[in-house]
Formats: sequence, structure tokens, C-alpha cells
Amino acid sequence: MGMKRVSGKATVTVTVPMMAMLGLGLPALAQAEGEASDDYARGTYVEVDASRALSPADTAAQLGGAAKILYLQRCEGGLTIRQGNGGSVQDESAIVEGIINLPPFPFGDAAWNDVVERTRTIFSPFNILVTDIDPSPMPHDEAVVCGDGPSAGFPGAGGVAPFSCGVIPNAITFTFPQTLGDDTQLIAEVIGQEAAHAWGLDHEFLCEDPMTYLSGCGPKTFQDIDAQCGEFNPRQCSCGGATQNSYQHILSTFGASAPDTQAPTAAITYPTDGSVFEPGAEFDITVNVGDDVQVADVTLFVDGTAEGSDGSAPFGPWPVSNIPEGIYEFYIEATDSAGKTTLSPVVTISVNANGTPPPSDPSADDDGGLDGSLDGGDNSDLGGGEGDGGAGAGALPPGYGSEFDPVANTAGCECTTRSSGSRGMGGGTSFGLILLGLWGLRARRRRAS
Repeated sequence: MGMKRVSGKATVTVTVPMMAMLGLGLPALAQAEGEASDDYARGTYVEVDASRALSPADTAAQLGGAAKILYLQRCEGGLTIRQGNGGSVQDESAIVEGIINLPPFPFGDAAWNDVVERTRTIFSPFNILVTDIDPSPMPHDEAVVCGDGPSAGFPGAGGVAPFSCGVIPNAITFTFPQTLGDDTQLIAEVIGQEAAHAWGLDHEFLCEDPMTYLSGCGPKTFQDIDAQCGEFNPRQCSCGGATQNSYQHILSTFGASAPDTQAPTAAITYPTDGSVFEPGAEFDITVNVGDDVQVADVTLFVDGTAEGSDGSAPFGPWPVSNIPEGIYEFYIEATDSAGKTTLSPVVTISVNANGTPPPSDPSADDDGGLDGSLDGGDNSDLGGGEGDGGAGAGALPPGYGSEFDPVANTAGCECTTRSSGSRGMGGGTSFGLILLGLWGLRARRRRAS
């Protein structure tokens, strides 16, 4: 069934099949990992004016081989979406009424990081960059992952998206974790379904595909199958015909994923090598990392010992508190989504009352022999500063301009920092608190010449 809703000047149709409506808002019953029972609505779509939509061929030509950016929005501090046609770059959606205010993603950092990784897995066959760093003002689709159906004007829905029989530019889609529950696989699958609705894909009567309402067959991936459309029963597809192939549709629109052939870049931006601090000083260790696809994890080492890692951007900072006298060596290890790793140059600092810098070590390389980057130890590409030729941690993936790096988030900044709530040492514990009392034990001098 359908009903008409006026959104601005456009008339839209809320398409909620009768069988789907019977299940809206019912509690989830476990069937398999990350799945709800068949009577639980994963989401729906809203038909919008198709005049702004592009064909898959036109979309592919417009991208010119660059990756499609899908921004996962966790609504930190809350998010306001207004009615309008401005899309993701203006926080406007044609399918909402008036102004809606959404609360932050409710399940914490660990769950959020898992949602991001599972969403990347779902879209991994395609040239789609899934990021949780806002790429505005660059064109992108935005998957809003917060709130519930009633707060957005869609009571009981697990998610909702604009839909036409083409690709809607800069589409905003909604996934409602407060409706779906703390189930990261289910949330990722609904994100996949809603994003694909905005690219012209209908529901499928195929349990293994994210476009389905069915469950009981394990985690879902886009299937290279000519599948019947439908929710809990087969029906004609909304854009014509009896079947659709979600895999081939997305492949023809955005292309296949490019292989990750490059290791990430990694550098500590503060403190700098040779810095001197007074005993008891407090400071933040900040880093700059980047990759041609995606940085997955950054681990901080102090005097060769791993002291903690951060699994999502922005990476760090790691706060240091009440540091005692000694000489300390820091470096980081950056790992990308393909498992490639890079060790940063070593930063050595001295903590003493007389301002004596750490001793030089002529027997060692400038970077302590720890540079694992592709340049064989040349650090000139790690600073991301002016005049570096765009090759360093601040460099953008192929096909992007200088305005934004959706991987390293280095636009206009030489470091990646977090002002509060750092997850630096895992579980939100302060680096300074963990190392308090351990600094003196792990301090050591560099190799004597």
C-alpha cells in the first residue's frame, strides 16, 4: 500500500508493503548472528521525484573512476536534518517533515567501530569508500545511523531511504539503531539496504542479500543473482520486471573495488624528535596517518612496548601525565584495511630539569630503522605539510581534490587529535593514567655510540 506525503514542492509516496507493515516495531528474535526474525522490519523507502536522479551509466561517467563516498554519520553531539533538497552537503532531506533532531549513536565506540567494519565488508566488492569522517563539502552519500523511527517521522521502521529508479545524488539515508538494537551486523545490513535504495534498488525476496526482509541464512552480502523482488512474498519490481541483480547494479554504477597496493603512512607529529620536557610535564602524543584506501588501526609503542591502539579516525591523541625524568622513545604502527603495516620514525624525548636534549645516536638511522613505509626510509613524505608534493600522510586517494582526505582527515591540519573522550588506551582509559608509575621503569637511553 502507499500514501502520499508532500515534501516541499515534490509529492512523494511512502511505499510500505502490507506484509511489511504487519511487522513494524515488533521485537527482534534471534535467528542467527546479526539477524532478526522475519516479522521485524529492516527498513523501507520513500519514492521521490525522479527528475534529479541519474542513471547508473551517467553516475559512473560523473565519478570518472573515483570511489563513491558513503559517509557513516554517528551524530556525535546530536544531528539536525531539515526538509529540503540539499542532500548530504546541506543536511537536508526530501523525505522528512520540517526539522528533525537525532541523538548520538547509542552503543559506544566499540560497537560503532564494528558497524563501520561490517559495512565496509558488505561494500568491499565495489569501488565505494566507507568512512566515518565527514567529507563535506565534497559530494557524498550520507548514512545517518542514530535515533529511532518515531523521532524521524517513521514509526517502527528500522531504516528509511529516498527511492527512485535511478541514483539520487548526495542522498541521505537513515538507519535507526535504537529501533534495531545493539546488533552491529543487523545495523550494517540495514545501512547497506538503505544506501542501495538511494541507488535504485528494490527489496529482494532473497535471504542472502542485504536488500531482503528475510532472515535465518547468516550474514548478508550483495548476491550476483537475478532475484525476485518482494518482502515476504515475490512481486513485480518497482522499476519494472520480475527480477533484479543487486550485485551487477552496484558494480555497473560504481565499478569494482580497487586493490589496496600501498602501505599506510605514519608519523608522530607531537612531540618532535629531540624535545625536552620538565619532570611532571603533561602533553598529548598526536599522530598523522593516511592510506590510499583506509587506515584501520594505529598502535602506540613506548620504548618498544605496545601501550594501546585506536581503531577509528581521528586516531589519538594519547595524553601523557606526570612524566618522570628519563629518555623515552615513541613510535606508532599504522595498519590499513588490507593488513599492510607501517612503522613511523622514532621520536626520542628527554625529561630533565636542566633542559638537556636526548643524546644523538650516530650508529642508528635517523628514524631508528623503524620506517616501514614504501619509500625505504625517506621521511620527506610523512609530514603532510606544504611543499611535500602531496605524497605524504596528508595526501588524498586518487581522484580526490585537496579539500578533504576521507581517510586521514588532514584537511587544513598537520595532526590528528581528539580534544576529549580519547579511546587511546582502549575502553576510554587515559594513557597518562595507565602509564603513571610505569614511565620510570620503561625509560631507557638510546644505544650508546
